[in-house]
Amino acid sequence: MKNIERELIINLIKLFKEMYDIIASNPNNDINYGMRTIKNMVQYLEMELANDTIGYEELVSEIARKYKSMFPPRGGLSEFYIWDDNYEIRYQANHEYEQIKSQIEAILSKHKLRH
Repeated sequence: MKNIERELIINLIKLFKEMYDIIASNPNNDINYGMRTIKNMVQYLEMELANDTIGYEELVSEIARKYKSMFPPRGGLSEFYIWDDNYEIRYQANHEYEQIKSQIEAILSKHKLRH
């Protein structure tokens, strides 16, 4: 794996951990699958980072597939939002969550552009 690819994987791990923390601090039953999936993706990425057994393209393709599975048309993380009675806190928390999602999606979409 090239250095830039390793950096992207390290960044994905960091972003997934941040996403997990946000989701875990705002629990509801619809997010359990997403939380398990994030944990599995982080473990998978960390293992591949250490062992480098499959290629970057295959790794990102698998992660993109798992990531997409967390956002079905209804339910899951598709309808996840953070609620707080204070509008400013609610806005900031949801904005931060959306920024993390956007960064993850940007990394995963770069993979698709190469094909």
